[in-house]
Amino acid sequence: MFNRREKIIKKDGAKPTDIEEDVAKKLHSLEKNNGDKKQHLGIIFINTVHLVDFTQADGSASQYMLVKIPHRSIAAFRKVGQLVQDHLEKEYEKTVIVVANRTIISPSG
Repeated sequence: MFNRREKIIKKDGAKPTDIEEDVAKKLHSLEKNNGDKKQHLGIIFINTVHLVDFTQADGSASQYMLVKIPHRSIAAFRKVGQLVQDHLEKEYEKTVIVVANRTIISPSG
Protein backbone atom coordinates (compact mmCIF):
# COMPACT_ATOMS: atom_id res chain seq x y z
CA MET A 1 0.00 0.00 0.00
CA PHE A 2 1.23 3.46 -0.89
CA ASN A 3 1.75 5.94 1.92
CA ARG A 4 1.52 9.46 0.54
CA ARG A 5 3.66 10.75 3.39
CA GLU A 6 6.60 8.98 1.76
CA LYS A 7 6.84 11.52 -1.06
CA ILE A 8 4.81 14.60 -0.02
CA ILE A 9 6.01 17.18 2.47
CA LYS A 10 3.33 19.75 3.26
CA LYS A 11 3.68 22.70 5.57
CA ASP A 12 1.60 22.77 8.77
CA GLY A 13 0.04 19.37 8.10
CA ALA A 14 -1.96 20.59 5.11
CA LYS A 15 -3.85 17.95 3.16
CA PRO A 16 -2.38 17.10 -0.28
CA THR A 17 -4.50 17.69 -3.37
CA ASP A 18 -5.46 14.85 -5.69
CA ILE A 19 -2.86 15.84 -8.29
CA GLU A 20 -0.14 15.96 -5.60
CA GLU A 21 -1.07 12.47 -4.43
CA ASP A 22 -1.05 11.21 -8.00
CA VAL A 23 2.39 12.72 -8.73
CA ALA A 24 3.68 11.23 -5.46
CA LYS A 25 2.44 7.80 -6.57
CA LYS A 26 4.17 8.20 -9.93
CA LEU A 27 7.44 9.15 -8.22
CA HIS A 28 7.11 6.19 -5.86
CA SER A 29 6.58 3.75 -8.76
CA LEU A 30 9.52 5.30 -10.64
CA GLU A 31 11.68 4.73 -7.56
CA LYS A 32 10.58 1.09 -7.30
CA ASN A 33 11.23 0.40 -10.99
CA ASN A 34 14.71 1.99 -11.13
CA GLY A 35 16.73 0.20 -8.48
CA ASP A 36 20.04 1.52 -9.80
CA LYS A 37 18.94 5.12 -9.14
CA LYS A 38 16.95 4.41 -5.99
CA GLN A 39 19.35 6.24 -3.66
CA HIS A 40 18.73 9.51 -5.54
CA LEU A 41 15.04 8.97 -6.29
CA GLY A 42 14.41 8.08 -2.65
CA ILE A 43 15.24 11.58 -1.42
CA ILE A 44 13.19 13.50 -3.98
CA PHE A 45 9.98 14.76 -2.37
CA ILE A 46 7.30 17.20 -3.50
CA ASN A 47 5.79 20.19 -1.73
CA THR A 48 3.13 21.30 -4.21
CA VAL A 49 1.92 20.61 -7.73
CA HIS A 50 -0.02 23.13 -9.81
CA LEU A 51 -1.50 22.94 -13.28
CA VAL A 52 -0.88 26.33 -14.89
CA ASP A 53 -2.85 27.56 -17.91
CA PHE A 54 -1.08 29.78 -20.43
CA THR A 55 -1.49 31.07 -23.96
CA GLN A 56 1.09 29.97 -26.51
CA ALA A 57 2.66 32.31 -29.05
CA ASP A 58 0.18 31.17 -31.71
CA GLY A 59 -2.74 32.08 -29.42
CA SER A 60 -3.76 28.55 -28.46
CA ALA A 61 -4.41 27.69 -24.84
CA SER A 62 -2.15 25.16 -23.18
CA GLN A 63 -1.20 23.90 -19.74
CA TYR A 64 1.97 22.93 -17.91
CA MET A 65 2.62 21.24 -14.60
CA LEU A 66 4.63 23.14 -11.99
CA VAL A 67 6.17 20.82 -9.39
CA LYS A 68 7.81 22.38 -6.34
CA ILE A 69 10.33 20.29 -4.44
CA PRO A 70 12.13 21.07 -1.17
CA HIS A 71 15.53 22.70 -1.54
CA ARG A 72 17.17 19.75 0.20
CA SER A 73 16.05 17.49 -2.69
CA ILE A 74 17.71 19.60 -5.38
CA ALA A 75 21.10 17.81 -5.30
CA ALA A 76 19.45 14.43 -5.90
CA PHE A 77 17.17 15.94 -8.53
CA ARG A 78 20.17 17.24 -10.47
CA LYS A 79 21.42 13.66 -10.79
CA VAL A 80 18.16 12.00 -11.89
CA GLY A 81 16.02 15.01 -12.82
CA GLN A 82 15.84 14.21 -16.52
CA LEU A 83 14.48 10.75 -15.71
CA VAL A 84 11.87 12.22 -13.35
CA GLN A 85 10.87 14.97 -15.74
CA ASP A 86 10.61 12.62 -18.73
CA HIS A 87 8.53 10.14 -16.71
CA LEU A 88 6.08 12.82 -15.52
CA GLU A 89 5.79 14.38 -18.99
CA LYS A 90 5.05 10.96 -20.48
CA GLU A 91 2.44 10.16 -17.82
CA TYR A 92 0.59 13.50 -17.97
CA GLU A 93 1.32 14.51 -21.58
CA LYS A 94 2.17 18.04 -20.42
CA THR A 95 5.33 20.05 -20.06
CA VAL A 96 6.67 19.63 -16.52
CA ILE A 97 8.67 22.35 -14.78
CA VAL A 98 10.36 21.47 -11.48
CA VAL A 99 11.53 24.23 -9.14
CA ALA A 100 12.99 24.12 -5.65
CA ASN A 101 11.28 25.83 -2.72
CA ARG A 102 13.64 27.70 -0.52
CA THR A 103 12.65 29.17 2.81
CA ILE A 104 14.86 31.97 4.05
CA ILE A 105 14.62 32.44 7.78
CA SER A 106 15.24 35.92 9.07
CA PRO A 107 18.06 36.12 11.62
CA SER A 108 16.01 38.65 13.62
CA GLY A 109 12.96 36.60 14.00
